Amino acid sequence: MPEDASVLLDKISGFEFEELIADILARLQHGTVEKVLYTQDGGRDILVRSPDGLIVVECKHHPKGSIGRPVVQKLHSAVITSKATKGMLVTTGHFTQAALEYARTLAKSGTVIEMIDHPILIDMASRAKITLVSGRQGLSVWTYSIPSYSETDRAIAAYVASVSSSHPQHPSKLLNNRHRTISYRPIYVVTYDVHCVFETSVGVVHKEIASKARIVLDANDGRQYNDDMIRFLESEPQTRFSQPHEDFVGNLPTFQIDATTLQRLTKETIRRVHTRAVTYYGRNNQRYTKICTPGERDIYISDIRQFYMPLIRLDFRLGAVPYHIEGTQAPSGRLLSISDNLRQCQLCNKRINEDAILCDVCGRITHSGGFLIRNIHGFRCKKCGRTTCRNDGYWRRRYLFFKELVCPICFEESKKAGIAFRRFDPLFQSAR
Repeated sequence: MPEDASVLLDKISGFEFEELIADILARLQHGTVEKVLYTQDGGRDILVRSPDGLIVVECKHHPKGSIGRPVVQKLHSAVITSKATKGMLVTTGHFTQAALEYARTLAKSGTVIEMIDHPILIDMASRAKITLVSGRQGLSVWTYSIPSYSETDRAIAAYVASVSSSHPQHPSKLLNNRHRTISYRPIYVVTYDVHCVFETSVGVVHKEIASKARIVLDANDGRQYNDDMIRFLESEPQTRFSQPHEDFVGNLPTFQIDATTLQRLTKETIRRVHTRAVTYYGRNNQRYTKICTPGERDIYISDIRQFYMPLIRLDFRLGAVPYHIEGTQAPSGRLLSISDNLRQCQLCNKRINEDAILCDVCGRITHSGGFLIRNIHGFRCKKCGRTTCRNDGYWRRRYLFFKELVCPICFEESKKAGIAFRRFDPLFQSAR
């Protein structure tokens, strides 16, 4: 579970509540925490091996219920049987007066049963940096801080350099007229663990194990985001959202999925992500396929975080040519592009799937290379290596299959030397 995690207390199952208590006790350094198998609990859900001895923990997830004396008696028996130093009874509800009086009686006789109800549990979780959300209480909303304009400019230039070649100038030298607007997209970032073992008559055929894995869901329709977004989210520091950035435009969106639906969608998505079709051979040497899907008790959701993902629209020019990038940017300055027009040739208006050339003269991004003169959109000057687009370049044929392509600067120098070059024919209309 990440630091400053949030858990929807009313919506978790009894199994998830046990996992939560185990995590809280581990974070508070009570000792080495061990879960007890469901079929062998005997009134004990968790064992804590502390320096002072063994602690037996019983968990009761009853948000609106009361815990009576029989539960305390059962825990007392488990403490005696386990030869533990004390017991701990944790509930999301409250204790009856009879239960509390019985615990006090046991304490006088030397058996300590620590009684932890909802208010005490909230305090323990807070000290463990876990927010327990219950009732009508809402989750905290997190976001990224927006980088400075200088960081944004560096990110734009780095992204342009990653999709096109430019020489001798770096794209940052051509960048101008940058304008940034920001909107926010509501998402849920879910952290979870999966641990399940699948067996058949031949033994274990598959283990599905994930620790602190994450999925990202749209807060309006529950749609799952791709792994690029998850990787982007994981590596950057997050802050609590207080107010929109000064570049914000539009209306602040709302989180439209209720807690019950969110819990259901989250588990359905986790099951789908971790479902595997496993092939194995039976004892009869026949080949079988088993669909392995995690069950309810195999999934532990340790954190559900409401998050305002800042969406950045960047309009800018490279030289005289306008471009745009839509994506998100993290505090470090890293830019994740969701859509842009930097892979669109500015001469033929078609997508560039391979190498791209950024014209060092005018700022057009075009296709690179081409065997025939009529197919050349962008090239490197044969004399100085300057990246140049067709509209700014010149050419001459030296031999039957050899052509010499030059930039405007080298053309002027060649002209003074009496070497004749021709302008390219305007076979392609500029996309701008």
